[in-house]
Amino acid sequence: MGLQSITTKSQKFYAILLVLTLPPLYYGSYRYRLVHPYGGQTTLQFDRPASTDFVREWLSTRIISPFNPSAIATYCNRTEWHPNLVFNLENANGGIGNVRGNVLDFIFFAIEAGASIILPGRAARSQEDISNVWAARAPFDTFFDEEWFMRTMGQACPEMKIYKPETNQKLADALPGNYLPHSRRIDVDSDATKIAYLEHLDVWLKEKPEYSPDDLTLVNLERTLWDIDTRSLPLGFHRNFGQILRTNPAIARLAAIVAQNFASKYHLLLHPRDAIPKRAYYGAHLRTEADAKNAGWLEEPHSNFSMQTDAYIKQALKHKLKVIYVASGNATDLELFKDKAAAHRPPLNVTSKLDSLPPSEAAAMRDLTWDQQALIDYEVLQRSSVFGGVVKSSFSYNIAMTRNQRIVDSGLVTDPWYVMHQEEGVAFDDGLSRILGRDGWHEMRIPRGMWP
Repeated sequence: MGLQSITTKSQKFYAILLVLTLPPLYYGSYRYRLVHPYGGQTTLQFDRPASTDFVREWLSTRIISPFNPSAIATYCNRTEWHPNLVFNLENANGGIGNVRGNVLDFIFFAIEAGASIILPGRAARSQEDISNVWAARAPFDTFFDEEWFMRTMGQACPEMKIYKPETNQKLADALPGNYLPHSRRIDVDSDATKIAYLEHLDVWLKEKPEYSPDDLTLVNLERTLWDIDTRSLPLGFHRNFGQILRTNPAIARLAAIVAQNFASKYHLLLHPRDAIPKRAYYGAHLRTEADAKNAGWLEEPHSNFSMQTDAYIKQALKHKLKVIYVASGNATDLELFKDKAAAHRPPLNVTSKLDSLPPSEAAAMRDLTWDQQALIDYEVLQRSSVFGGVVKSSFSYNIAMTRNQRIVDSGLVTDPWYVMHQEEGVAFDDGLSRILGRDGWHEMRIPRGMWP
């Protein structure tokens, strides 16, 4: 009787059934293909590999995977390119969190303007006074994987020329003054469109007597940070654009060795192919260094040493994680945190990169600058089972937002900002990452302005 009742339904019934069924199937297929392009490989799960394979497999695993440059290529193909117009990022500065944002904003503004670029460098921090971020200059590859960037941009944006002048070699005389691009934060200002930006740039260029569209024109761009509403862009572009920047391979290798060694020491279930292992270790960004103190950050609510460490211990225990990997440039506070965690009942193990490198790699790490050493932490913290950071830190937010994209890719629906209405002193919590403290400026700028 059941079969007969189905087969005798009217054509209208089947039409309605089709309408109700196809949209969810189409959306599911779209979400899958957004992160699994045709021809992509499926990641298989294997038993824990031999330790000699750990570094190689760790380095081949990405939080946002696979990388799909097709949306970047589509955006570049829609650009009107001007071969004689060259942008130079004049003054990117700070640690990886800020510099990454500076560089990605710069490249995006160049794509929309159809400009070529000089491979962006950055200001380098003083090793004696880490508050002085303007002490020297450093090239692109001191942070990033130059070979990956050049190859990826060559494939996605072949019309963009990327110049790399030799030391003391000048491509051309730059036009006077730095150009500050018109904001693209359309979420803040409805007039912050691509058209408005290009009109603003055109007016600025034509005000310069030295400018001629037929001549090679070098424009120094003032740095911007989170000045693009990244979520107003196509989903594929928003997801993949930040992946054009990868950590310098030599530094990423040190991070893999750190992870391998503390996983072995504490007998952790840490598979190098698990981008975010479920029950391995807690990752904490203890932001109590001298520059944070000088800036007054530690006087903010929920931001001093005690508040940060209490919160990290609480979260580690909540998630049944007995090992806390800590990133901190404050060696004294790092030791205090170890003692505090060890005295806790139940006791917790606190470790860092300083504890997890053999002599030759430890010597290589000591040759790195303060900010380059932080990149080791950046890589290890991204892969933690649960992460905790602080609201005023772009370093913490970069980690949290990248990890959140993995949740988005999985199709789960979360509201990381709902926690602000539930708990005091927490700005973000999506289950994988938790940001302590509150700060209106960062909370307004970062969620929509940062590239995952």
